[in-house]
Amino acid sequence: MAQVMLRFIFISDADRPTVALKVPDEMLFQEALVMAAKKQGKDSSVVTATFPGGSPIEGGTVKEVADKSPNIHVIDPSVVG
Repeated sequence: MAQVMLRFIFISDADRPTVALKVPDEMLFQEALVMAAKKQGKDSSVVTATFPGGSPIEGGTVKEVADKSPNIHVIDPSVVG
């Protein structure tokens, strides 16, 4: 099974921490987002993910998302305010 490296950049945090995950390409993107949020100590039910240009990520598999961009911006509204 092929794997994909995704970089989750928590842009709402001042120091913009990054979580890199190597996950199976057929994994649902939402599952990878939950894993990244947990590694960063965030509540995965409140964070949202976008592509670097700000386009929302509608879901799908990790491969479908990574084909557009392996860099994911994660926004935590509780940090932004």
